[in-house]
Amino acid sequence: MPDLQSLPAEIAERLGSVDELSPADELATYERVLAELTELLNAPEEHRPEGE
Repeated sequence: MPDLQSLPAEIAERLGSVDELSPADELATYERVLAELTELLNAPEEHRPEGE
């Protein structure tokens, strides 16, 4: 699981060149990132980093 401090940079990196992809690949990239963020938000409290 990524550190929450580095999460915005990691997302920006993954989405940085998304506009260069085909429409289908662009959509797939957005779906993967959204699924990963949803998983992080739904993680049980004991799996969240301290301070959250």
